Amino acid sequence: MPDDQNPPMEGNITIVLVDDHTMMREGTRRLLEEDAELQVIGEAEQGTEAVALCQHLRPRVVVLDIAMKGMNGFGVAQALLANRESKPEILVLTAYDQVAYVRAMLKLGARGYWLKSARGSEFRTAVHEVAAGRSSLAPDVRQRLQEEEETVPLPDQEPLTVRERAVLHLVVQGLRNIDIAQHLSISVKTVETHLTSIYSKCGVQSRAEAIAFAQRHSLLLEGNSSPLDQRTEHTSGQFPLAEKRL
Repeated sequence: MPDDQNPPMEGNITIVLVDDHTMMREGTRRLLEEDAELQVIGEAEQGTEAVALCQHLRPRVVVLDIAMKGMNGFGVAQALLANRESKPEILVLTAYDQVAYVRAMLKLGARGYWLKSARGSEFRTAVHEVAAGRSSLAPDVRQRLQEEEETVPLPDQEPLTVRERAVLHLVVQGLRNIDIAQHLSISVKTVETHLTSIYSKCGVQSRAEAIAFAQRHSLLLEGNSSPLDQRTEHTSGQFPLAEKRL
């Protein structure tokens, strides 16, 4: 929802908060607005709401959680960053510290990735950094990335099918298994079967890892057209963030 009582002030860094927990948004707002140059102009608790709100308000920075009902943070980031004319800087603020999640968000174009355990002063500095177009990673996130050895589990493995790539394309957009099933006119069970095959072929164990793998190997399609229309292929499934969940 836009903050009608707090219109943007010239010179301020305008911010939209996206998190499905009201207390988290309220706390983050108070924390950020201790800095007179930071101004929260809107809040959203769901992904689709966030996309519409940001397109209307055009904030300079979007503070974005990952796990939300409906469209998740990956889908929101992809939607917002696809608009080259008014795309904001994305600063992820989440409880999830898995390297696969970090890589996936950075690949989509997020400028920063911080954890909800961060100190307030550090996070305010992070907002200034991303607003200036610089990258900003929490120290422990940066360390994890540096320590992570790049693993490339394919190219000799069996390629993904057209349908598997179609499923992955929709997963990256933040769709749940039931939504993917409806979109492709198949059963949820069939979606789960495709996901099992995708995970096996890519050597991954979770949705986040599948998304990161797809981005790392340039499996994701450009634009909004259906992968089936393009006669190419894609992978993955729902996202309630349980590492083993389909």
